[in-house]
Amino acid sequence: MHEVREGFVAAALRAKEAGFDGVEIHAANGYLLDQFLTDYLNLRTDEYGGSAHNRVRFPVEIAKAVREAVGPEMTVGIRVSQSKVSDHDHRWAGGADEAEVIFSTLAATGVDFIHTTEYRAYAPAFGDQGPSLAALAKQHTGLPVIANGHLDDPETAVSMLTGGADLVALGKAALGNRDWPNRVRNGRPLDELDASLFAPVADVKDWELELLS
Repeated sequence: MHEVREGFVAAALRAKEAGFDGVEIHAANGYLLDQFLTDYLNLRTDEYGGSAHNRVRFPVEIAKAVREAVGPEMTVGIRVSQSKVSDHDHRWAGGADEAEVIFSTLAATGVDFIHTTEYRAYAPAFGDQGPSLAALAKQHTGLPVIANGHLDDPETAVSMLTGGADLVALGKAALGNRDWPNRVRNGRPLDELDASLFAPVADVKDWELELLS
């Protein structure tokens, strides 16, 4: 874990040396730091597992270390999600209470922004109604919040700006329309994303079968 922590710090320092204005710590989508946050993946029985306070501990340590290393003049953010690349439906078991713990604790590390990403950013974070994950992040941190997830349609993107987010981030929509802002500004239609951009698609199951055969 010490080596992982130092790896994040080293990467941030390289970004600073290269002239970047900021860095974003990836703690979402099923990657390593998100695995600490996720109850069914984090089976540790020490101070890093169990309660939400414990599961957020390692991402907090990483954020604090990066913040201290790069200094106050560089922007530092952290990206958080409930859903994963391999599990779009996952929700934090503790619901809104757990969201409060995670977001408020991360905000106390000194990061400058929170980036929430969900399969559908505008959907209620828990259940069939209620605030989105971005709105909860705003509520519990007061920091600038970036929202990401199926915000291709400009009306949907705008709805996030009135529903808790300060900025929206585009992924697939920007790949399909590299001039998305100009198209939207001028009322021009958007192109569908060409799925071949993602080919070849990695398939863990096929890879496992190859190893077994």
